[in-house]
Amino acid sequence: MLQILPITMVILVAITWVSAADAGQPVAQPSRELILDLGNRVGLKLVRIPPGKFLMGSPETEIGRENNEVQHEVTISKPFYMGVTSVTVDQFSAFANESGYKTDAEKAGWSTGLEIRDGKFSLKLQMNGCSWRKPSFDQKTDHPVVQMSWNDATAFCDWLSKRSGKVVALPTEAQWEYSARAGTPTAYPWGESPDAGKGWANCADQSLRTKLPNAPAKFFNWDDRFAFTSPVESFKANRFALYDMTGNTWQWCQDRYGGNYEKAAVIDPAGADTGDIRILRGGSWITPPANCRSAYRHGSDPDNRLDYFVFRVVVVGPGI
Repeated sequence: MLQILPITMVILVAITWVSAADAGQPVAQPSRELILDLGNRVGLKLVRIPPGKFLMGSPETEIGRENNEVQHEVTISKPFYMGVTSVTVDQFSAFANESGYKTDAEKAGWSTGLEIRDGKFSLKLQMNGCSWRKPSFDQKTDHPVVQMSWNDATAFCDWLSKRSGKVVALPTEAQWEYSARAGTPTAYPWGESPDAGKGWANCADQSLRTKLPNAPAKFFNWDDRFAFTSPVESFKANRFALYDMTGNTWQWCQDRYGGNYEKAAVIDPAGADTGDIRILRGGSWITPPANCRSAYRHGSDPDNRLDYFVFRVVVVGPGI
C-alpha cells in the first residue's frame, strides 16, 4: 500500500551496449556528461540517459510486490540528462546562498524529525528548528541534503533553469524507474535477493539496527557502515553510472500519485492530472528491503519534509 507520511561542459565518450543476456534488454551506456555551474566553484554533474523501452512496475511473482505496481510497457521516447547523485548539502547551499531561498521547514520554524533517546527513535511531528541546516543527525557537505519538501525541490529546479538556460526539472516517475533499472528486470539493481545487496546501497542495515534497534520492522542482513545518510558516491553505480538510486534518501519525482498504472503500453507518462500527493522513489537509509525494490512507489504531500526526503534533477529539451 502507498505510504503517505504526515504533515556545462559536455564530454563525449563511447557508447557500449549491454547484451540482452546480461540485462534482459539492450541498454546504452551514457554517451555524454553535463556539468551545470551552481556558482562558488560548485558544479552539478549529470549523465545522458538514452531513450528506450522497459517494463515498469513488478511481476505478480515479485516478493514484496504492492498492488499499485501493475507491470506495463513504457517507452521513454527522448533522451535526457539525470543527476549522477541526489543534490548534496553543498549544492543546495549554493542555491540558498545566491537566491536567499528559505525552505518550507525554515519558514515554518519546525519540521518532522527523528527524536533519538537511549538508542530508540520516534518521529517527532513538530521538531522546532529542524531543517536542512539542522537535521536530526550530523551531515557533511557531500551528503544528500535532507528535509526537502517537493516545493523546495521544484524551487531549486526553477532557479537552476534560469541560471543555466536549460530546462531543469524533477524526473517523472517513469524516467526515474527507467534510470534506476538501467536495463535490469529484477527486484533490485543487483538481482532478486535483498541479501545480495552489500556494497550497492545505504538502507536499513545492521549498522542502523545497532544504532536504532526499533527502527523498521525488517533489516537487510548486511552492514553498509552507515546508520544515517552516507556521502554520495559511497556505493556502486548502476549501468547508467547513477549512484544511490536505491537507498540513502527518498527522491521526489514530478508526478502526482494517481493510484494504479494503466495496463496498456504508454509513451512518456507524466502521472495523474489531479491530486495533491507527489511521488517519491528509491528508499532510504531507514527503509526495509521490500520498500527498496526498483518498482516500489511512495508518496507524500508536497510540503512534507523529513530526514530522508531529497531529490535529484534531470535536464530535458531539444538538443540533448
